[in-house]
Amino acid sequence: MPINVEAPHGTPIACTLTPEAAEHQLLEWADLQRQASAVTRIEGGVRMTLPSTLIADVNDLVRRETACCAFLTIATSVVDNELMLDVASENPDALPVILALAGIPLA
Repeated sequence: MPINVEAPHGTPIACTLTPEAAEHQLLEWADLQRQASAVTRIEGGVRMTLPSTLIADVNDLVRRETACCAFLTIATSVVDNELMLDVASENPDALPVILALAGIPLA
């Protein structure tokens, strides 16, 4: 089932994970980066296109990511048997974090 978690307005850009937990979670994001068929910029963030078979794993990661990084707005949807994972924030200062999660180098 697709999910949509919106960041509360004015949420500070901060991660509440321990360094070890953050490293583990970043490895999960890196695994998604390798499986993405496309990564595109959207307003305030990025969209990763993934195989729809990953929906349970992605939804689990989304729940954990929004719990530790409340400044992110993350939504998933399935379109034509592909999973769309949108990661964004109203705060432009969050863009480096979003790009890192999607594997896009800072320009």
